[in-house]
Amino acid sequence: MIRWRYQAADAQGAMTRGEVDAVSVEAAVDLLRRRSLWVIDLEPIRGASASVMRSSGSGFAWATSARLLDRLSQRTTDREESLATLTRSVATLLGSGVPLERALAFAASGESDTRWQQVFRGLQTAVTRGESLSEAAARVEALPRSYAPLLAAAEASGSMAATFTRLADDLEARSQLRARVRAALVYPTLLALASTVGTLVILVVVVPRFADLIAGAGGTVPASTRLLITLSALLSRFGWLLAIAVLAAGTAMRQSLQDLARRRRWHAMRLRWPLVGRFEREQAAAGYLSTLAVALESGVPLLRAMTLARGTVGNAALAEQLAGAEAVVRDGGSISGALAGSLPPLATRLLEAGEQGGALAPLARRAATAASDQVQRVITGAVSLIEPVMILGFGGIVGFVALALLQAIYGINASSF
Repeated sequence: MIRWRYQAADAQGAMTRGEVDAVSVEAAVDLLRRRSLWVIDLEPIRGASASVMRSSGSGFAWATSARLLDRLSQRTTDREESLATLTRSVATLLGSGVPLERALAFAASGESDTRWQQVFRGLQTAVTRGESLSEAAARVEALPRSYAPLLAAAEASGSMAATFTRLADDLEARSQLRARVRAALVYPTLLALASTVGTLVILVVVVPRFADLIAGAGGTVPASTRLLITLSALLSRFGWLLAIAVLAAGTAMRQSLQDLARRRRWHAMRLRWPLVGRFEREQAAAGYLSTLAVALESGVPLLRAMTLARGTVGNAALAEQLAGAEAVVRDGGSISGALAGSLPPLATRLLEAGEQGGALAPLARRAATAASDQVQRVITGAVSLIEPVMILGFGGIVGFVALALLQAIYGINASSF
């Protein structure tokens, strides 16, 4: 017998906590259901081995899904992950028969990101006043663009719990993809920072002192040493001007990109860059296909689903291509043919198969998964290339400095004899 600690909701949505004795996850869940309690979180207090948890079958899978609500107690810097956790909590409660107002109240009273608490508190207040959830969500700018239209489709079809589940799955997938990308970029970023700091220390601190020694010793200074001393002097005297110039250029660039035409040209140029263009295209495809799949699964019409999916694409040039694809579909063209050239070939092939087989939504979901995997492969390949290049670059700088200094020392020694 194992003692389990649980958090559950009753038929009115009120939260309760306690402990229960059962031999497995299924038995604990079944015991609580007989008490008219819907499990939100369930964890063993003692004696639960990994083998017991694995042998629990579907009950453990259900409990694992419910345990995602435990993230409500964790502070996170990823707002999308916090929203996914709250969305999952609402989906779980709705699927357990808890009224919508109570489910939203639970999400608003959790210990998650206070910004999202305020959002769900506002949604709960609007629903209590008799407004539709989709209309209330449409007024919240912090929510993703696809959130309110998907809820409107769910209200029309009566599939609110399923739609919240799909939204949570989509948000979690995006958050995980972003986390994998950030994790892959941690080491190159630290390496670049260390290389920059090391180079600045050499040029600003080490070289000037060595230059004073050379000036006092006299003798002929090699060309490499003169170049190194000149670079050090320029950086020491005018480095602040360089920093101001970089900041000014960045500000001017940001202001210039406020113009849609310039931003579109800049984004189109970026798509042609090695590695960067491929990564940006694959990442945009993953977000587009994921939102398209969620919208289609929730019963949103195809053209509306394509418009919602296009809203997730940050590249203006690529978004313009996708808008053209919507016009082709509106005129009776196939979605796979319209998106050819804008999405990866594998994605368009899967969409073509979905059109022909009448399973566009499931194959759009599969295409989104394939695009996410491709993003991970692209970033992994880029990191494996960038790391040795950065190491060789910093090694080359250190080698040049060492050679210049050694040549100066040898020159001073030769002139002294």
